[in-house]
Amino acid sequence: MPQSKANTGYLATFSIGDNASPTDYTPMAELASIKPSNFSIPAIDTTHLQSPNATEEMIPGLIKPGTIALTGNFTGDTSQLNIAQLAQTQSLFPWKITSKINKGTQVYTAMGTGFITKYETGPFEPNKKIDFAADVQITGNITETVV
Repeated sequence: MPQSKANTGYLATFSIGDNASPTDYTPMAELASIKPSNFSIPAIDTTHLQSPNATEEMIPGLIKPGTIALTGNFTGDTSQLNIAQLAQTQSLFPWKITSKINKGTQVYTAMGTGFITKYETGPFEPNKKIDFAADVQITGNITETVV
């Protein structure tokens, strides 16, 4: 049986791009978790009174872009504080996720556009690090590459 080629997410990055050409990406500081939910496809019921074998029928609907959930250590870094600015201006921005895969021999990249839908800081407690969380709504198709 072949050995696994699995990797951890160690050294993965989530970056927000600008509108320059070519796009310049800034990695977000001190992320602890990047959780993309790339898309979902609803099932559309097409059942009718003569559906075969008394079985419901369905067809795929349109692709619904997903979200990216980010969590990390809140440090007040410019890359983190930019989240509020992007939300307040209702900006669409390019984003990029990179991670080593295949036992570190290749790099996975996912790219797309999105906007901020959630931003949280805290809790602020005496014996706990200060956290932050943000959600990005993906606005269209994503591009995935492995090199």
